[in-house]
Amino acid sequence: MAGLNEFVDAYVTLWNERDEQARRAMIEKLWAPEGKYVNEPNECVGYDAIAAQITFAHDYYHDKGFQFRSQHNAVGHHDTLKFNWVMISGESGELESIGFDFVVRDEQGRILADYQYIEKPPSF
Repeated sequence: MAGLNEFVDAYVTLWNERDEQARRAMIEKLWAPEGKYVNEPNECVGYDAIAAQITFAHDYYHDKGFQFRSQHNAVGHHDTLKFNWVMISGESGELESIGFDFVVRDEQGRILADYQYIEKPPSF
């Protein structure tokens, strides 16, 4: 898989995107129609459920002044990839949270399953 960090950059950009319609278009580009996003409390299947979860997270964290950044450490083989991201304060740049995602992609490179783990939870 070529361009893994570029794929992750697009993924992380999605979580920072302010415009809801732009987020939806990015979801449809990154995920397969039957794709899913899974974090500890939720399993979201399909574009509508994924969009609702990402919009919730975006509104919750961005309203508190946080932004997401890739760690540019994507590694993959076959149809999988793993990577880290961080959530930082937009004001101070201080690290607030660290996450890890394990992704399974289809033949077109779209996400079939995205399993998110929080390695360092937010302090609030």
